[in-house]
Amino acid sequence: MATPKVVPLRITTVRSEGLAVLSYFISSEGEALIIDPRRDVDIYFDIAKQEKTEIRHVFETHRNEDYVIGSCDVKHRAPSSQIGHSDATRFKYGDLQIADGDVFTVGKIRVTCLNTPGHTDDSMCYILADESVGSDPVAAFTGDTLFVGEVGRTDLVDIKKHEQMSRKLYHSLHDKVLPLKDGVMVYPGHGAGSVCGGAIGERDLTTIGYERAYNPWLNIDEDKFVERKLDQHLTRAPYFKRCEHLNTIGPPIVAELPSPIEMNVDDFEQAMQDDKNVILDTRSASEFVKGHIPHSISLPLRHMGLFAGWVLEDDKNFFFALGVKADLDNARGMLLRVGLDSVVGYLKEGISSWFEAGKSIKSFRTYSIQELRTQVDGNLLKILDVRQPHETEKEIIEGSLLAPLTSIAEDIEKVDPKTPIATMCPAGFRATTGASILAKAGFENVGVPLAGLKGWQEAGYPIQMRRV
Repeated sequence: MATPKVVPLRITTVRSEGLAVLSYFISSEGEALIIDPRRDVDIYFDIAKQEKTEIRHVFETHRNEDYVIGSCDVKHRAPSSQIGHSDATRFKYGDLQIADGDVFTVGKIRVTCLNTPGHTDDSMCYILADESVGSDPVAAFTGDTLFVGEVGRTDLVDIKKHEQMSRKLYHSLHDKVLPLKDGVMVYPGHGAGSVCGGAIGERDLTTIGYERAYNPWLNIDEDKFVERKLDQHLTRAPYFKRCEHLNTIGPPIVAELPSPIEMNVDDFEQAMQDDKNVILDTRSASEFVKGHIPHSISLPLRHMGLFAGWVLEDDKNFFFALGVKADLDNARGMLLRVGLDSVVGYLKEGISSWFEAGKSIKSFRTYSIQELRTQVDGNLLKILDVRQPHETEKEIIEGSLLAPLTSIAEDIEKVDPKTPIATMCPAGFRATTGASILAKAGFENVGVPLAGLKGWQEAGYPIQMRRV
């Protein structure tokens, strides 16, 4: 008699660029579990179809702050699946209120749930054992508790509880996570570039043993850990509160939202007359500065996932001026992931049709680093640095005005719109987005040094060192 074929545990990582969010599709014996899905969920069902698996569970590692969870969208497509999250938060959706130590089975996978408070009180880690080969844990899905070379931030729940949450995280790491064996693979909730950690490593995957040996946060005592956490100043974007709210009550189902409509040039131009409508140009910064639709906002597709949450308001309607139509689903998905659901329309033939129709266009002056230095030395313009506080508190060009991209709309209210401005960031991307916001707000003389602060430093020009 033939031995039944055992289908091995499979783990597929789904990356959401920009936000550096990592979600996971885990399957065994025809059953699947998704951890922290994004809202544009087609990718999970494509994997399920390819692997011939049924999605049984959706587990959340915590109530996320920096993106809107897609659990309800998965359940809309797979009604028999069950959504699980910590019993430490009163979620208004879901099926399973998970407690510390709860165990679930998916195919041949045993999932042990660990409550690991610190980043949030409802933080959960999911420890997987593949019982087709043994009972020892083989993988840990650590959410925002443990990253590659980093640990979760502890300042978002309530800044008044920063120390308390830091101590909780220390004990969660040392009492719950680090007792796992060195060979256990670690699958974190975010990769490099996420605002949910200070210096997350470039790799998406690590092991308990590697982190135990090399993660700088895991080799210090509790008081030093807390001291360093309290001294860690990370980006706090206003949109975090929107995501927290939606992730508590359950966001709208994407499939039930109106689809964006194709628009010709004239209709698109007419839409511009309404102040509630915002045009988003998804091309590169270098293309945008050469020519763009007046009052449009530069959100390069490569960086849209991060910048959209920082600079866009959820009471606006959004219209895309795309480089190519094929970018539509990706661009819309990035807005959906941060709770910006009102994507109304897009230029049918892309932004090239606007240029070909001879419609009005604007451009920005681009400064070489040498030109910028001459302008600064001659007091002919002001540099507006749009980096985040944890960046500008270390080093700036002397005399720069500060307007972090996360609060730029409020900060520029203090600046005379007639002041000649050059926006500054490390490499021109944020600076171009900042410049487009200034132009939309009525600033008359805005330019961008695309080489950015890196170019300034490479030229050997002076930098004011502020905080070590």
